[in-house]
Amino acid sequence: MIKSLLYGVGIFVPVSDLKRSTAWYTEMLGFEVIHTDEPNAVVMRMNDEKVSFCLVRSYQVKQPEFPKNDYGVGQYFNLHTTNVSEIHQRLVAKGADVTEIEDFGGFKGFSLTDPDGNRCGVTE
Repeated sequence: MIKSLLYGVGIFVPVSDLKRSTAWYTEMLGFEVIHTDEPNAVVMRMNDEKVSFCLVRSYQVKQPEFPKNDYGVGQYFNLHTTNVSEIHQRLVAKGADVTEIEDFGGFKGFSLTDPDGNRCGVTE
């Protein structure tokens, strides 16, 4: 097997209002701003440097629907947590758009939607 030279991932998130979305991702999810190129983009990260989110100011933001499938997946990526109940409670208390926690047989999770309709899963 060949050792990968890759070490992380960058996710680009289209947003209509960069300031509003930056505030949402920092306040709701605790992301940290690591680079700003206003008014066009803000790069954020979670607890480590392996995953970065680049909020990109976009026009006519329209979210693609995840294709129908037999696996039950409805969004393009998941954020992982060690305590899905706690983060769900915190997000609900802050007024976030979340679904109820579901048990998927082996893991639990819920969906989270940002102000522009970008949807992701949060799983334990």
